[in-house]
Amino acid sequence: MPSVDDIMTTTVRTMHRGTLVPEVKSMFVEHKISGAPLVDDLGHLVGFVSKSDIIRFDSDDGDPNCVRAYEIGTPKVISIAPSAPVEEAAQKMVLERVDHLVVMKNETMAGILSQFDFVKIVAETPGRGEIQ
Repeated sequence: MPSVDDIMTTTVRTMHRGTLVPEVKSMFVEHKISGAPLVDDLGHLVGFVSKSDIIRFDSDDGDPNCVRAYEIGTPKVISIAPSAPVEEAAQKMVLERVDHLVVMKNETMAGILSQFDFVKIVAETPGRGEIQ
C-alpha cells in the first residue's frame, strides 16, 4: 500500500497569515488549490485556511477587505509524516474532519495532502478505465 509521500502534492503554496480574504480567493483560483498553510513573518507554520473557511466567511456577510486569512482559518494544523501509510492519513482526515493534511518531515513542510489526492489514487488504479 502506498505511503503519504507517494500521493502528496510537493508544491506547497503557503500564504502569509495577514493576507486579506480577496487575495486568498484569488490565490485559490489562480493556483487551483483548495487550501493553504498560513505562515508568519519568519515563515513559521501558524495555521491553515481552506475553501470551507471562505464559504463560511461569505455566508456571514463580513467585509472581505477588512478580514485577514488568520481570522477565518484555523490555528490548529493537522499534520502527518510522509512515511505514514495512506490509510492512516485517510483515517486522520476523517477523525479530525479536515480536507487537508500538512505533510511534515523534520519540522519542515514537505507537502500537502488533500481529498483530491485520494481521488487521483482511485482514478489511476489499473482496471478502472481511463479518465475522459
